[in-house]
Amino acid sequence: MATAASKNSTLPWVEKYRPTKIDEIVGNADAVERLAAMAATGNVPNLIFSGPPGIGKTTSILCLAHTLLGPAYKDAVLELNASDDRGIDVVRNKIKMFAQKKVTLPPGRHKARSIHWSPYDRVRVVNAVP
Repeated sequence: MATAASKNSTLPWVEKYRPTKIDEIVGNADAVERLAAMAATGNVPNLIFSGPPGIGKTTSILCLAHTLLGPAYKDAVLELNASDDRGIDVVRNKIKMFAQKKVTLPPGRHKARSIHWSPYDRVRVVNAVP
């Protein structure tokens, strides 16, 4: 069985050093400030992240999810590779079952569902249902 240190050493650099908190995000201070305000209140409107690859769309939504969900993050986030996991069966099975899953949230947090679809490679479904 691999240890946490050996797993961490095999991660790609971009994953190993990816920010996990909103205050660790560098650049676009206005966007970071807005994410921090959403995280503080727990009030997250519908969001669309757009832009070229590598500008922080995925990192931003993951940091927001980490902040909002706390320790429930692992149970409340489903990541699908859109190149492999696509089609109606994924929606009918994986996403539907995940969206119905019960997740215990930190106190004072509201339920929310979010789908982050990166046209380049991934889909992330965040399911925060108390």
